[in-house]
This record gives sequence, structure tokens and C-alpha cells, in this order.
Amino acid sequence: MPTAIYQKYRPRVWAELADQNHIKTTLEHEISRGQITHAYLFVGPRGVGKTTAARLLAKSVNCQNRKPGVAEPCNECEVCGRIQAGRSFDIIEIDAASHTGVDHVREHILESAEVSAGHGTYRIFIIDEVHMLSTAAFNAMLKILEEPPAHVIFILATTEVHKVPATIISRCQRFNFKKIPADAIRQRLRSITQAEKMNVDEEVLNVIAEHSDGSLRDAESMLGQVLALGGKKITMLEASLVIPRSNLNEAANLVGLILKNDAAGALSLANNLVEQGISVSVFMQDIIVWLRNMLLAKVGERLDLFSRDTLGELQSRLLKDAVGVSAREAQELIDIFLRRRQNLGESPLPQLPLELAIIEACTLKADGMES
Repeated sequence: MPTAIYQKYRPRVWAELADQNHIKTTLEHEISRGQITHAYLFVGPRGVGKTTAARLLAKSVNCQNRKPGVAEPCNECEVCGRIQAGRSFDIIEIDAASHTGVDHVREHILESAEVSAGHGTYRIFIIDEVHMLSTAAFNAMLKILEEPPAHVIFILATTEVHKVPATIISRCQRFNFKKIPADAIRQRLRSITQAEKMNVDEEVLNVIAEHSDGSLRDAESMLGQVLALGGKKITMLEASLVIPRSNLNEAANLVGLILKNDAAGALSLANNLVEQGISVSVFMQDIIVWLRNMLLAKVGERLDLFSRDTLGELQSRLLKDAVGVSAREAQELIDIFLRRRQNLGESPLPQLPLELAIIEACTLKADGMES
């Protein structure tokens, strides 16, 4: 059975975990010093390494060959091999989104926790999307989180921590995962293409990094689709068959026409792009990204700290265009395109929300100039 890219290149040691250095450092210190706690709560967006970190933690504390003062697992012993292959009876992974009830918690967690570890030192329960558990299920877990068996570790992962009861949170050591920076995503994608011995244009990697929105798993999944196209060299022309192409340059052109109050020119540009088969949703997203970058340029001198997807010569153009718009105007323009983009699914014509946004934006600019 074919293995997905994100599974094939899942980090095997802490050093390979993308970004999240604040979490890696703390967990490595705990592991190397033997100061493991009984319950962890991993919080953050999807696809940023929560489950991967949980499996690394499970492998590290159970590794048979790990030396004192070292955090990295050996990846050679029987226990590491079982965990890496997903065949360890000591690692119980539960998708709370599919098993929300109290009966499942009693049967698969409370009863299983009484059984000693078979191969490693600890039995580890990794509960993904833990916020989906029912109130009764959370209540059933409270006692074991208060007084867990010495051989048990709980790792709870969630994208919506506000739905997790405070009584559960207070009994866990919490780690906040953040979105992966675009630069780190590009670096990982580049290393994967090299390992796969595939020649992929840098522009393709840039587009994937932009559209992944900080989710490394999404980025690796998109790269897997691109690599499946085959061929000695994959350019943006081929990659656009499976991933939406970014049109940040055209978005900049359209915003420039709006700033000149050239509604006819902006509408003409938009309709030409639609005729070429552009995704209106993706294009409106690019416009919003460009306007956001303009706003950031107005309020901060270090643009590079705020905008990782504005590359090369576009950055100098952005700074130039930002001179002609106030921070308030940039905010209002963003609001217009955000609001109109929400109407895309209801419109009888795909480009109509974009056209209405352009007209509204030009009207705003005209009114501002008159005042």
C-alpha cells in the first residue's frame, strides 16, 4: 500500500521536528532528566506536529537503548521499531472525534490503564481532538488524571482548547504549538524533493508553502500530489493541475488599479483572469493577502517580520504602493474583500462577488479622495 509523503517523512527524532523549538527544548530536558509528568496537553492548529510530538515522546520514554541524559530515541531497539511501525500495544491512540462517549473511555482508557506496559516502561494514551469528548467522558477521566498509575502517561491533543474543561486542563502540562513559518515549510519540502530525487521548481514550493497556511501536513500532502505527476522536472505549469496557483502579482496589479480609482481597468483585469480559468476564491485570497501586507507595511518598518509570503521584487513594489494608502483605507479594503468572498458559494456568477468588491472598493477610494 502506498505511503503518503507526510507519513513517509514523519520525524523519527526530535531534531527533525519542524520548528516548535520552544516545545522541543522543554520536552527534551524533561526526558533527559527523567522528569516526565503523567499528563500533557498539546494545543494548536491542525498539521503542526502535535501527534508527531506525542509519538516522539512515547518512543523516547520507552526506548530500550536510550542512555541517561539523552532525549533522542535510538530507533533501533524492538520498542522503537514497534512504535515506528504503529504496532506497539503500549501506545494507544484514540480519535476522540469518533469515540466521544463515556463507555468508550471506561473500556479503552480506564480499564486499559490498569494493565502494565508490555515492552516498554510506560503505557501511553494519545487522545486526538480530545475536546470532542462528552461531558460524562471528561468526568470519567478526571479521577485517573488526578491519581494515574505510575506506568501511564496521557497525551491529549486539541485544536480547540476552549472546549476542554478547566478541570482537565489544570491536571495537564500544557504546550502551545504554533503554525509553521513558510520558510521552515519550504525547507522541509525542499529536503523531501531531494530525498525523492525529484526536480521541483522553487516557485512550486513557494506556492505550496503559501497555501498550506502554516500546516506542514497540508503542505506535504500537496507536495505528494505534485510528485505523483512524475516527470524529470515539475514546473508551476504542471503543478497547477493539482494545486491552486498563487497570483500575488496579479492581485498587486488589481489593487494598484483600485488605488488609482480605475474601476473599469480593475474589472477588465479580473474578467480576463476569470476567462483564463483562475480560481476566484484563491484570487480574492491573494488580494486579501496583498492588502494585509500593505497594512503591515504601514504600521511596521520590519516588513519581513510580518509577511513571509511577499517575495523578491514584489516587496519593494508593496512598500511603494503602501505610500498611497492610509492604514484605515487598507483595513476597509480588507473588510470589503473578506465580506464579499464569503458570498462566493451563493453567487449565480462566480466572478460577481469579486466584481462587486472592486466597485465597492473603488467607490470607497473615490469618496475618500473627495473628502
